[in-house]
Amino acid sequence: MSSESGPLAGLRVISFGTFVVGNVCATMLSDLGAEVAKVESPRRPEALRSYFSLDHPNIHEPSGIRTTNMFASLTSGQRSVSLNMDVESGRALFRRLVAAVDVVVENFSPGQMDRWGCGFETLSRRRPGLVMASLTGYGQSGRRAKYRAYASNIANYLGLASSWAFDGTHFDFVGAHHAVSAILGAVESVRQGGPAVHIDLAQAETGAAVMAPLYLASMNGGAAWSQAPNAVPGSALSGVFCCLGEDAWVAVELEDAADVAAACALLEIEEPETGDADAGNEIRSALTAWCATFTPYQAVVRLQRAGLAAAVVENLEDLWRDPQLRSRGAYRDVFHPDVGSRELPASPDQVALGLPRTTRPGARLGADTTAILQAWLGFSEQDIDELEHSDACWHPPKQQHPTSPNSHDKIGIAR
Repeated sequence: MSSESGPLAGLRVISFGTFVVGNVCATMLSDLGAEVAKVESPRRPEALRSYFSLDHPNIHEPSGIRTTNMFASLTSGQRSVSLNMDVESGRALFRRLVAAVDVVVENFSPGQMDRWGCGFETLSRRRPGLVMASLTGYGQSGRRAKYRAYASNIANYLGLASSWAFDGTHFDFVGAHHAVSAILGAVESVRQGGPAVHIDLAQAETGAAVMAPLYLASMNGGAAWSQAPNAVPGSALSGVFCCLGEDAWVAVELEDAADVAAACALLEIEEPETGDADAGNEIRSALTAWCATFTPYQAVVRLQRAGLAAAVVENLEDLWRDPQLRSRGAYRDVFHPDVGSRELPASPDQVALGLPRTTRPGARLGADTTAILQAWLGFSEQDIDELEHSDACWHPPKQQHPTSPNSHDKIGIAR
């Protein structure tokens, strides 16, 4: 999808987004039609370019910069402009770029943009209608404002690590979605004549917002939440049951007495009498034995035909094959010149709005430096050559040749 289509066509965004929350926020804006330029430097490439995974090949761009499947996916649709924020000439160039954009996205530690002389007060003077979104773990104020945050340690401060598991990456995606909602509201406010807006988003707060079921009871004088074996409050019986196959499961819920009767008929067991204290255990035992004789899909077809709420507990391969997702166009084919052909999840926003799916993967580092500076600032090639000579910006050599992994560090920072 090009930046000329979609509801945000014409909106310009410059992003320092890194890791998950910053990149996903910027990519969502791109998915909706915004023109997004991602800022990187060969000295400090995006962390996802070198994200370690045992099953991932060691891939390098022709310039020597590493890249990965994850980078190609989470930055899809974004363009790449390489600025050197370590020097004043690079920071000055960034400030000039801001005058030509509508939105700035960053998820550095609080204070980093100010240390560069690129904080909200400075930038909003150059671009009076600017919307700047700062995405941090704990916000720009408060006792934890200076903490460096990752999803896993944010999870610790919200109780997720205790109640669920150590992996708290869902807060990155929740934070990105909240950030996009705030950005869209702020852009509309500015368009109606309002002042520039600085969005101070804390992932911890967006995480807490989706964990209300775990908090509400104890916050209102009730018992503290505790782990339970997949129990649905108020149901006659619920749980996940093991089926034929390796780590194969089906989730079942009997909502009321009518469901209990239907389940007993399917299982060919006697329906329990009202008030029978052992009825639940008997039905659970029978359902456990019955599910063990079918694959998850076989069990679900029979349970659903009996009018019962049941679904396969899908693994990643099941999701990839899922006919409902396929029918909705939930996946897209993408070709990356270094990673190769890949099938990636489509943007749910594009699916919902019926928009063309993004097929452009994350760009090679600096691939759009010249094009962005020409289109946004009207610079000539000579202007850009002078800026590159002053170390303000960088673009890959025009004649690129693949390099060996061992030469990455040397070539990646070459001028």
